[in-house]
Amino acid sequence: MGQDRITPKERAAIQRATAEGRVTRVAGRVPMHLRQRKALKTTDREPASKAPRPYRLPEAMSVREALEWAFATERASFEFDEVAATSGTVRQGRGIEALLFERGMIGTTVDVSPGRSEPAEEATIIASVVRHVLPFRAACVVADFARARREPDWMADAEPRILPVEWVYGRGGARGRTGDAAVLGTFGWPHHKRRNRRGAIVEDVVLFTPCTWTPTASQIARARRDYLEWWGHLLEIRWALQATSLRRFGITNAMPPMTPWRAGIDREQKGG
Repeated sequence: MGQDRITPKERAAIQRATAEGRVTRVAGRVPMHLRQRKALKTTDREPASKAPRPYRLPEAMSVREALEWAFATERASFEFDEVAATSGTVRQGRGIEALLFERGMIGTTVDVSPGRSEPAEEATIIASVVRHVLPFRAACVVADFARARREPDWMADAEPRILPVEWVYGRGGARGRTGDAAVLGTFGWPHHKRRNRRGAIVEDVVLFTPCTWTPTASQIARARRDYLEWWGHLLEIRWALQATSLRRFGITNAMPPMTPWRAGIDREQKGG
Protein backbone atom coordinates (compact mmCIF):
# COMPACT_ATOMS: atom_id res chain seq x y z
CA MET A 1 0.00 0.00 0.00
CA GLY A 2 2.90 2.38 0.83
CA GLN A 3 4.44 2.03 -2.63
CA ASP A 4 1.15 2.91 -4.37
CA ARG A 5 0.58 6.12 -2.29
CA ILE A 6 1.46 9.43 -4.05
CA THR A 7 3.61 11.92 -2.13
CA PRO A 8 2.56 15.59 -1.84
CA LYS A 9 5.47 16.60 -4.08
CA GLU A 10 4.38 14.20 -6.82
CA ARG A 11 0.76 15.33 -6.49
CA ALA A 12 1.79 18.99 -6.95
CA ALA A 13 3.79 18.07 -10.05
CA ILE A 14 0.80 16.24 -11.51
CA GLN A 15 -1.51 19.21 -10.82
CA ARG A 16 0.98 21.64 -12.37
CA ALA A 17 1.33 19.50 -15.51
CA THR A 18 -2.43 19.19 -15.79
CA ALA A 19 -2.91 22.93 -15.49
CA GLU A 20 -0.33 23.57 -18.22
CA GLY A 21 -2.18 21.16 -20.53
CA ARG A 22 0.56 18.55 -20.75
CA VAL A 23 -1.65 15.81 -19.21
CA THR A 24 -5.10 14.82 -20.41
CA ARG A 25 -7.39 13.40 -17.75
CA VAL A 26 -9.72 10.61 -18.88
CA ALA A 27 -13.16 11.07 -17.36
CA GLY A 28 -14.70 8.12 -15.61
CA ARG A 29 -11.60 5.91 -15.75
CA VAL A 30 -11.88 2.78 -13.60
CA PRO A 31 -8.77 1.27 -11.96
CA MET A 32 -7.47 -1.99 -13.40
CA HIS A 33 -8.25 -4.13 -10.34
CA LEU A 34 -11.85 -2.87 -10.29
CA ARG A 35 -12.24 -3.55 -14.01
CA GLN A 36 -10.97 -7.12 -13.58
CA ARG A 37 -13.36 -7.70 -10.68
CA LYS A 38 -16.26 -6.37 -12.75
CA ALA A 39 -15.29 -8.59 -15.70
CA LEU A 40 -15.29 -11.66 -13.45
CA LYS A 41 -18.75 -10.81 -12.16
CA THR A 42 -20.16 -10.35 -15.67
CA THR A 43 -18.67 -13.61 -16.96
CA ASP A 44 -20.07 -15.61 -14.07
CA ARG A 45 -23.54 -14.28 -14.67
CA GLU A 46 -25.34 -15.72 -17.71
CA PRO A 47 -27.22 -13.26 -19.93
CA ALA A 48 -30.96 -13.17 -19.51
CA SER A 49 -31.49 -14.00 -23.20
CA LYS A 50 -30.05 -17.50 -22.72
CA ALA A 51 -32.49 -18.45 -19.98
CA PRO A 52 -34.50 -21.55 -20.92
CA ARG A 53 -38.04 -20.82 -21.93
CA PRO A 54 -40.83 -22.86 -20.38
CA TYR A 55 -42.17 -25.58 -22.66
CA ARG A 56 -45.79 -24.99 -23.64
CA LEU A 57 -47.95 -27.75 -25.00
CA PRO A 58 -50.07 -27.00 -28.06
CA GLU A 59 -53.83 -27.01 -27.74
CA ALA A 60 -54.12 -30.08 -29.98
CA MET A 61 -51.72 -32.77 -31.12
CA SER A 62 -51.87 -35.73 -33.44
CA VAL A 63 -51.76 -39.19 -31.95
CA ARG A 64 -48.14 -39.68 -33.02
CA GLU A 65 -47.08 -36.36 -31.48
CA ALA A 66 -48.92 -37.24 -28.27
CA LEU A 67 -47.20 -40.62 -28.05
CA GLU A 68 -43.76 -39.13 -28.69
CA TRP A 69 -44.41 -36.44 -26.08
CA ALA A 70 -45.54 -39.00 -23.49
CA PHE A 71 -42.85 -41.64 -24.02
CA ALA A 72 -39.88 -39.63 -25.33
CA THR A 73 -40.25 -36.22 -23.67
CA GLU A 74 -41.97 -37.18 -20.40
CA ARG A 75 -40.48 -40.71 -20.35
CA ALA A 76 -43.70 -42.35 -19.28
CA SER A 77 -43.72 -46.11 -18.74
CA PHE A 78 -46.29 -48.85 -18.31
CA GLU A 79 -47.72 -49.55 -14.85
CA PHE A 80 -48.72 -53.20 -14.71
CA ASP A 81 -50.59 -52.96 -11.39
CA GLU A 82 -52.24 -49.55 -11.49
CA VAL A 83 -54.85 -50.28 -8.81
CA ALA A 84 -52.28 -51.40 -6.26
CA ALA A 85 -49.91 -48.56 -7.10
CA THR A 86 -52.56 -45.86 -6.66
CA SER A 87 -54.53 -47.29 -3.72
CA GLY A 88 -51.62 -47.81 -1.38
CA THR A 89 -52.34 -51.49 -0.74
CA VAL A 90 -48.79 -52.48 -1.61
CA ARG A 91 -45.51 -51.26 -0.23
CA GLN A 92 -44.15 -48.56 -2.46
CA GLY A 93 -40.53 -48.55 -3.57
CA ARG A 94 -38.08 -46.37 -1.72
CA GLY A 95 -37.05 -43.18 -3.41
CA ILE A 96 -33.52 -41.89 -3.99
CA GLU A 97 -34.07 -39.20 -1.33
CA ALA A 98 -34.36 -41.83 1.40
CA LEU A 99 -31.15 -43.49 0.28
CA LEU A 100 -29.31 -40.16 0.20
CA PHE A 101 -30.55 -39.31 3.69
CA GLU A 102 -29.35 -42.63 5.12
CA ARG A 103 -25.95 -42.28 3.46
CA GLY A 104 -25.58 -38.80 4.88
CA MET A 105 -26.52 -40.00 8.37
CA ILE A 106 -23.79 -42.64 8.46
CA GLY A 107 -21.20 -40.30 6.98
CA THR A 108 -20.71 -41.82 3.56
CA THR A 109 -20.39 -39.90 0.33
CA VAL A 110 -23.73 -38.62 -0.92
CA ASP A 111 -24.45 -39.10 -4.58
CA VAL A 112 -25.50 -35.69 -5.94
CA SER A 113 -26.24 -36.78 -9.50
CA PRO A 114 -29.44 -35.24 -10.86
CA GLY A 115 -32.56 -37.37 -10.71
CA ARG A 116 -35.72 -37.43 -12.81
CA SER A 117 -39.14 -36.06 -11.97
CA GLU A 118 -42.38 -37.96 -12.42
CA PRO A 119 -44.03 -37.73 -15.85
CA ALA A 120 -46.98 -35.43 -16.40
CA GLU A 121 -50.46 -36.66 -15.57
CA GLU A 122 -51.52 -36.69 -19.24
CA ALA A 123 -48.42 -38.72 -20.17
CA THR A 124 -49.34 -41.30 -17.56
CA ILE A 125 -52.90 -41.43 -18.93
CA ILE A 126 -51.59 -41.94 -22.48
CA ALA A 127 -49.33 -44.78 -21.33
CA SER A 128 -52.26 -46.40 -19.53
CA VAL A 129 -54.46 -46.13 -22.63
CA VAL A 130 -51.79 -47.72 -24.82
CA ARG A 131 -51.28 -50.50 -22.28
CA HIS A 132 -54.99 -51.42 -22.12
CA VAL A 133 -56.06 -50.82 -25.73
CA LEU A 134 -53.35 -52.91 -27.38
CA PRO A 135 -51.94 -56.34 -26.62
CA PHE A 136 -48.80 -56.26 -24.52
CA ARG A 137 -46.37 -56.95 -27.35
CA ALA A 138 -48.00 -54.41 -29.67
CA ALA A 139 -48.05 -51.81 -26.88
CA CYS A 140 -44.30 -52.28 -26.33
CA VAL A 141 -43.63 -51.89 -30.06
CA VAL A 142 -45.64 -48.66 -30.25
CA ALA A 143 -43.93 -47.29 -27.13
CA ASP A 144 -40.45 -48.15 -28.45
CA PHE A 145 -41.06 -46.38 -31.75
CA ALA A 146 -42.45 -43.35 -29.88
CA ARG A 147 -39.39 -43.20 -27.61
CA ALA A 148 -37.12 -43.27 -30.65
CA ARG A 149 -39.38 -40.78 -32.51
CA ARG A 150 -39.34 -43.13 -35.48
CA GLU A 151 -41.71 -45.17 -37.59
CA PRO A 152 -41.29 -48.73 -38.86
CA ASP A 153 -38.93 -49.02 -41.81
CA TRP A 154 -41.19 -49.73 -44.78
CA MET A 155 -38.16 -50.02 -47.11
CA ALA A 156 -38.66 -46.92 -49.21
CA ASP A 157 -37.49 -47.18 -52.84
CA ALA A 158 -36.68 -50.86 -52.34
CA GLU A 159 -36.91 -53.08 -55.40
CA PRO A 160 -35.90 -56.73 -55.77
CA ARG A 161 -32.53 -56.92 -57.49
CA ILE A 162 -30.52 -59.93 -58.60
CA LEU A 163 -26.95 -59.76 -57.32
CA PRO A 164 -24.03 -62.20 -57.01
CA VAL A 165 -23.91 -64.20 -53.81
CA GLU A 166 -20.22 -63.41 -53.34
CA TRP A 167 -18.02 -60.69 -54.75
CA VAL A 168 -14.40 -60.77 -55.90
CA TYR A 169 -12.37 -57.55 -55.95
CA GLY A 170 -9.46 -57.08 -58.31
CA ARG A 171 -7.80 -54.55 -60.56
CA GLY A 172 -10.77 -54.52 -62.88
CA GLY A 173 -13.15 -53.76 -60.04
CA ALA A 174 -15.77 -55.92 -58.36
CA ARG A 175 -17.29 -58.96 -60.04
CA GLY A 176 -19.27 -61.96 -58.96
CA ARG A 177 -17.39 -65.07 -57.90
CA THR A 178 -17.84 -67.91 -60.39
CA GLY A 179 -18.29 -71.62 -59.72
CA ASP A 180 -18.57 -74.99 -61.45
CA ALA A 181 -22.00 -75.42 -63.06
CA ALA A 182 -21.80 -79.20 -62.60
CA VAL A 183 -22.62 -78.82 -58.89
CA LEU A 184 -26.17 -77.78 -59.88
CA GLY A 185 -26.95 -81.31 -61.06
CA THR A 186 -29.79 -81.47 -63.53
CA PHE A 187 -30.13 -77.68 -63.43
CA GLY A 188 -26.50 -77.11 -64.40
CA TRP A 189 -24.17 -77.96 -67.26
CA PRO A 190 -21.82 -80.93 -67.44
CA HIS A 191 -18.15 -80.49 -68.22
CA HIS A 192 -17.51 -79.72 -71.86
CA LYS A 193 -15.34 -82.31 -73.61
CA ARG A 194 -12.95 -81.31 -76.37
CA ARG A 195 -9.76 -82.53 -78.02
CA ASN A 196 -6.64 -80.51 -77.39
CA ARG A 197 -3.66 -79.98 -79.71
CA ARG A 198 -2.07 -83.26 -78.73
CA GLY A 199 -5.22 -85.18 -79.58
CA ALA A 200 -6.15 -85.95 -75.98
CA ILE A 201 -9.73 -85.47 -74.78
CA VAL A 202 -10.00 -82.96 -71.92
CA GLU A 203 -12.99 -81.63 -69.99
CA ASP A 204 -13.52 -77.90 -69.58
CA VAL A 205 -15.47 -76.58 -66.61
CA VAL A 206 -18.57 -74.54 -67.43
CA LEU A 207 -18.54 -71.52 -65.12
CA PHE A 208 -21.57 -69.72 -63.71
CA THR A 209 -22.13 -66.94 -61.18
CA PRO A 210 -24.41 -67.84 -58.24
CA CYS A 211 -26.91 -65.01 -57.77
CA THR A 212 -29.70 -64.19 -55.37
CA TRP A 213 -32.54 -61.71 -55.08
CA THR A 214 -31.96 -58.97 -52.49
CA PRO A 215 -34.14 -57.71 -51.02
CA THR A 216 -36.73 -60.30 -51.83
CA ALA A 217 -40.34 -59.43 -52.53
CA SER A 218 -41.39 -61.22 -49.35
CA GLN A 219 -39.01 -59.08 -47.26
CA ILE A 220 -40.45 -55.87 -48.71
CA ALA A 221 -44.00 -57.12 -48.19
CA ARG A 222 -43.23 -58.06 -44.57
CA ALA A 223 -41.77 -54.62 -43.83
CA ARG A 224 -44.86 -52.90 -45.24
CA ARG A 225 -47.21 -55.22 -43.35
CA ASP A 226 -45.41 -54.22 -40.15
CA TYR A 227 -45.92 -50.55 -41.06
CA LEU A 228 -49.63 -51.12 -41.70
CA GLU A 229 -49.95 -52.93 -38.38
CA TRP A 230 -48.27 -50.01 -36.58
CA TRP A 231 -50.58 -47.58 -38.40
CA GLY A 232 -53.63 -49.61 -37.28
CA HIS A 233 -52.41 -49.52 -33.67
CA LEU A 234 -52.13 -45.73 -33.86
CA LEU A 235 -55.69 -45.56 -35.18
CA GLU A 236 -56.99 -47.57 -32.22
CA ILE A 237 -55.06 -45.39 -29.79
CA ARG A 238 -56.41 -42.23 -31.45
CA TRP A 239 -60.01 -43.38 -30.98
CA ALA A 240 -59.33 -44.25 -27.34
CA LEU A 241 -57.56 -40.95 -26.58
CA GLN A 242 -60.30 -38.90 -28.22
CA ALA A 243 -62.78 -40.63 -25.92
CA THR A 244 -60.55 -39.87 -22.91
CA SER A 245 -60.67 -36.50 -21.17
CA LEU A 246 -57.24 -34.88 -21.48
CA ARG A 247 -57.16 -31.51 -19.77
CA ARG A 248 -54.05 -29.94 -21.32
CA PHE A 249 -54.57 -30.71 -25.01
CA GLY A 250 -56.80 -32.57 -27.45
CA ILE A 251 -56.16 -35.26 -30.05
CA THR A 252 -56.73 -34.39 -33.70
CA ASN A 253 -57.66 -36.74 -36.53
CA ALA A 254 -54.26 -36.33 -38.20
CA MET A 255 -52.54 -39.63 -38.96
CA PRO A 256 -49.31 -40.65 -40.69
CA PRO A 257 -49.73 -41.69 -44.34
CA MET A 258 -51.31 -45.12 -44.51
CA THR A 259 -49.42 -46.33 -47.60
CA PRO A 260 -46.46 -43.99 -48.19
CA TRP A 261 -44.98 -46.37 -50.77
CA ARG A 262 -47.95 -45.75 -53.08
CA ALA A 263 -47.17 -42.04 -53.37
CA GLY A 264 -44.62 -42.62 -56.14
CA ILE A 265 -46.87 -45.16 -57.91
CA ASP A 266 -49.84 -42.80 -57.93
CA ARG A 267 -47.64 -39.96 -59.15
CA GLU A 268 -46.37 -42.08 -62.05
CA GLN A 269 -49.89 -43.14 -62.98
CA LYS A 270 -51.11 -39.54 -63.02
CA GLY A 271 -48.14 -38.46 -65.05
CA GLY A 272 -48.65 -41.32 -67.56
